[in-house]
Amino acid sequence: MSETAHEPRNKIAHEPKSTFSQEIAAQPGGEYIRKCIQCGLCTASCMVANYTDKYRPRKMVQKILIGEREEVLSSELPWLCMTCRLCEERCQEGVSLAEIFHVVRDIAAREGHIPKVFKDTVNLVMKDGWLLKGSYTDFEQDDRTSLGLDPDLNWNEEFMKKVKARYFGKEPVEGGEQE
Repeated sequence: MSETAHEPRNKIAHEPKSTFSQEIAAQPGGEYIRKCIQCGLCTASCMVANYTDKYRPRKMVQKILIGEREEVLSSELPWLCMTCRLCEERCQEGVSLAEIFHVVRDIAAREGHIPKVFKDTVNLVMKDGWLLKGSYTDFEQDDRTSLGLDPDLNWNEEFMKKVKARYFGKEPVEGGEQE
């Protein structure tokens, strides 16, 4: 049977040796770590890697494979994956870095390694439901009025109180932690 461009050559290329890579591989989505042959096509395809030299998906996978657990989990780099899946589209082995990095972020979050910028963003939205509340201008208010909508955007604060009560049971405390 011949292979197609959509069918990966390796079903499983190797069994990861480090305990960290085995921990990743044991999670749903983390099994893709077994297929990576470290070719670097993911980094060459990555929009984020093209924007900044510090984000290199291949190097992050390499660090997972050799067991640099604390360095990977405490880094902000796994959080920079935009899950565009462009690397996955181009990978000859069918590796899904988005899935691998989702597992890494899940472990990191459970262990309290969430970059401050992400905590701050969540706290900002949880405060009143707006990410960029200060960016709304009089023009938006005029547009809302012309459409017959309430120009006052403060209604979202009441909505957020209901969301917090329903899903969190109480308002989150500063820092995003529950008491």
